[in-house]
Amino acid sequence: MRTATAARVVLLRHGQTDFNAQGRFQGASDIPLNDTGRAQARCAGRLLAHRLGSGGTRARIACSPLARARETARIVAGELEAAGIRPVDEGGAVMPGPAVDDRLIERSYGLFEGLTRAEIEREMPDAFATWRRTGECAEADIESSQSAGERMRAAVEAHARGWAGGTLVIVSHGSAIVRGVEMMIGLDPLTFTGLRGLDNCHWSELVPGQAGDGWRLAAHNLGPIEEVLRA
Repeated sequence: MRTATAARVVLLRHGQTDFNAQGRFQGASDIPLNDTGRAQARCAGRLLAHRLGSGGTRARIACSPLARARETARIVAGELEAAGIRPVDEGGAVMPGPAVDDRLIERSYGLFEGLTRAEIEREMPDAFATWRRTGECAEADIESSQSAGERMRAAVEAHARGWAGGTLVIVSHGSAIVRGVEMMIGLDPLTFTGLRGLDNCHWSELVPGQAGDGWRLAAHNLGPIEEVLRA
């Protein structure tokens, strides 16, 4: 028998931070949103509310423990509630706020965090070359793509389980989301490189397979069209 699960999973990247604007690796470093990021979160919340429909839609929100994701989640939740989409739990009771899940944290970039690509290439040329060639670099303490994908998949499926017919909004991070999506649709995040990264406050959507055989990618990098066209 197929396990009841969310009808739609929205995987939303947080808004912009100063590190994003400066082109610095963030990873597990706890960098807050800047004012642009907060505006992006408000816009994303309104767009998502329009996409999900009017009041009566059941939604729940879970997020990474990092400040940039938690604030994005709170802003989005506020916009959804303003549109009549109230985050609720399995019993239909209104939730006090997004559920924080440590498994939704960004992929750790180890020694690269806080640095730009140019700085890494200058200070750690061998590690940078390995990362550019493979997307992995254990010697720089970078979490493997497989590890990030596996914990993201476990977290998303745990939150989606038992949420039949509802929408699950996951607020997380660019690299973690891409690895999680790849894992959930049956791709190997260690070898597959064909999925474009998410812009700030853009999202991917997954829906259950028709035969209960996993997940399907229904949309990728949704958000303000101007951001996508500018990339």
